[in-house]
Amino acid sequence: MTFPPPQSGHSPQDPYGVAPAAGGPANGAGQAPGPAGPSAAPTGPAAGTDLGADLGAALRFAGRTLLRNALTLLGAGLLYSAVMAAVIAGAVTGFVVLLVGAAEAAPSTPNEPTAVEILLLIAMSLAIVVVAMVFGMLWQSGAARAAGVVLEGGRPSFGQALIGPGRILATALLVLVITAVGSLLLYLPGIIAAVVLMYAIPAAVRGASPVAALTESFALARANLGTTIVGYLVCMVASYLGGLIVIGIIAVIPFAILFQMGLYERLNGRQLPEPAGA
Repeated sequence: MTFPPPQSGHSPQDPYGVAPAAGGPANGAGQAPGPAGPSAAPTGPAAGTDLGADLGAALRFAGRTLLRNALTLLGAGLLYSAVMAAVIAGAVTGFVVLLVGAAEAAPSTPNEPTAVEILLLIAMSLAIVVVAMVFGMLWQSGAARAAGVVLEGGRPSFGQALIGPGRILATALLVLVITAVGSLLLYLPGIIAAVVLMYAIPAAVRGASPVAALTESFALARANLGTTIVGYLVCMVASYLGGLIVIGIIAVIPFAILFQMGLYERLNGRQLPEPAGA
């Protein structure tokens, strides 16, 4: 893979200006982090060498981080969910008002919708999807920023968990657009894009530019395809289970981002830190 030309004082092996972690795998996909928090004592297979160990470590990191920062991460999710619900409720109300007005202006045969009613329904559905995707993107960027703080050994604030910096936002937007376009192309390309771009946001958290983050994610996913596919399935199962419980939906996005961040770190040969407690 290729990276932007190193700045003055940076070596070619150090494209983001930080020293590489000792013992990391030479797969050419991952980049070294900045200063990290205290890591738990390494146990079992080395990071990035065993599917079960890497998935287990990423799951533990996501679960412990979520539990130890529940008020911050779940609070941000609750706020985003409330705002999305209000916007969707407003869209539905507006649709009903317009529908009633259209029905009064041009009465139709009972149980037979008019072209105007169909267009209004399509417009409302698209508006709801767009709003949900935008809020989801903002929410993802905040969760990713919070994950970066945890990896540095700190505890994220509520404001940090709400929204990430421009680099992470731009990366999340690119991932959203690519997967959305892929989903429109018979759906399968969207799934493939979601799998190979699963590490783009974590790469952006670690300092990669949006385009470099996409390239890095593709290379890392290709080099660890089996682990990445299983990781993607874990995220899908978590999303499904969270959707079964209304309150559980507020934990799905932060859990998925934390899990992806943990897996990204492991596949780059780095041990995960123990999340800071209260």
